[in-house]
Amino acid sequence: MKKGFTMIELIFVIVILGILASVAIPRLASTRTDAEISAAVGNIRTLIGDLSSYYAAKGEFGNAKWGDVTNVPIRLAEQKSAQDTIIVRNDAATEGAVYLPVDNIDCIVIRVKDSNAARPAYIEIGKVRANKKKGTCKEVVEAEPIEAYLGLKVPGITPIEKNDNKEPEAGVIALGSSISIHQ
Repeated sequence: MKKGFTMIELIFVIVILGILASVAIPRLASTRTDAEISAAVGNIRTLIGDLSSYYAAKGEFGNAKWGDVTNVPIRLAEQKSAQDTIIVRNDAATEGAVYLPVDNIDCIVIRVKDSNAARPAYIEIGKVRANKKKGTCKEVVEAEPIEAYLGLKVPGITPIEKNDNKEPEAGVIALGSSISIHQ
């Protein structure tokens, strides 16, 4: 008698492995997406905390650079790191915007404005309109903590970031206020 498997037995094993793989692969893909969302939420929270702490300690941003305040990976529109860039910039084209990338897509736009006589210092957090429906970015901007940040308002301050209908589409956090949003 010969030892080994019959063709039918091998086919059954291959079919069972195929069924197991069809169940496991989507779960692995969703785990990666969940990790990206968690990382983005954590990065936004860290960034807000770092900016708030720096402002509380110094009372202004002055010529501080992003790298002096935080290690959160943010970048300029040109895909360059923003770590050596001054936080409060008033350049007309970008109005001081930096971006939080998710899956190498600029997903969240952040602007910081220092205080003046008319308003407090604040952080604006908005969606990058062109990318808000791309890849993992869609899930990030729909995550509950990010939606909560995007819904924050400060009386007398209108966010720069607007949607296609010219309605404000960003949250504003006044520095010096106590904001705590939990997942």
